[in-house]
Amino acid sequence: MTFAWWHVLVALIPILPNLWSIWHIWNHRFSSFQQKAVWLVIAVFLPVLGGLIYIFAGRRHAGEKI
Repeated sequence: MTFAWWHVLVALIPILPNLWSIWHIWNHRFSSFQQKAVWLVIAVFLPVLGGLIYIFAGRRHAGEKI
């Protein structure tokens, strides 16, 4: 089996929403520290699904940028 450049692309595409979600959670204020911690735990421990859940449901809970 040979390794091609598109293997890297296929591996990175599902990870990108999760990395963006973690970055967004870290750089925005939330109403409480517990809410921020819960979103971080979801994004970290449910890698692809957690990132997508945050993008569609959690972004509206974030306040202004720190």
